[in-house]
Amino acid sequence: MCPSVLRRAALLALACLSVACARVPRAPAGIPARPSAVPRNGLEVIGGMRRAHPSRALRSLVLRVSVTEMSDTTRVHRSRIVASLPGLLRMEALPASRRTGFVRQRQHIAVFERGQRVQRVQRVDLATLMAYDVFAQSIDTTIMWLDSARVRFALLRLDELDGRRAWVVGAFAGDTTSSQFWVDAQEWRVIRVIQREPWNGNQLVDLRFSDFVKVESVPVPTRLLVYRGGRLVQRQEHEILRVNPRLSRQAFDLTRWASVE
Repeated sequence: MCPSVLRRAALLALACLSVACARVPRAPAGIPARPSAVPRNGLEVIGGMRRAHPSRALRSLVLRVSVTEMSDTTRVHRSRIVASLPGLLRMEALPASRRTGFVRQRQHIAVFERGQRVQRVQRVDLATLMAYDVFAQSIDTTIMWLDSARVRFALLRLDELDGRRAWVVGAFAGDTTSSQFWVDAQEWRVIRVIQREPWNGNQLVDLRFSDFVKVESVPVPTRLLVYRGGRLVQRQEHEILRVNPRLSRQAFDLTRWASVE
């Protein structure tokens, strides 16, 4: 796997309070945010997600991922994701003998090729924060990491994506460059994340979560669509292999590539 493809995979497998709240329109019926009220900011949206999915029974996952590159010649890559929630995630290209992939510990990401670390960056990954970590930690912890990711969680509006109404946190209408996340207003799960690449601050990536499966009462995404410049460039299919396995801390070592059974 070439470095550019690996770096894209690292981003995907893998998120200031100074701006005043945007005006919030009337919410769809049935939103469990606050009694007789709509969410007023990102904190209350996170609260709605946790109330809708209160279980913390999901602690770890093993996933097999099929990545289809939507280029002139369609290419398919396969990898495995091992996640310990919250905050730890490892992706390895298959077959495992290649010893190539990345490890994430919260905001720290290390990329490995043939067992050697070739790059290390710092970036809070909004996709894994909002798809996985949010259901395994306190609301305050999630808000702290959103602040670190410079998401303006005081900004909130109601919008629509693919026919579904969604709460948008972090950006005004028409803003597709600010870090932001979209939460389904009925199902209370993340359906879109926009953030800059950790490897290139000038490159924006738009991630769409389109399919989910309930695992330990938590909505786990099983399909991820990746857009750049408004064009679909990648599709990921996630297959759940194991739920709550015991994982070694060595699997998430940022300094060296460890073999994981």
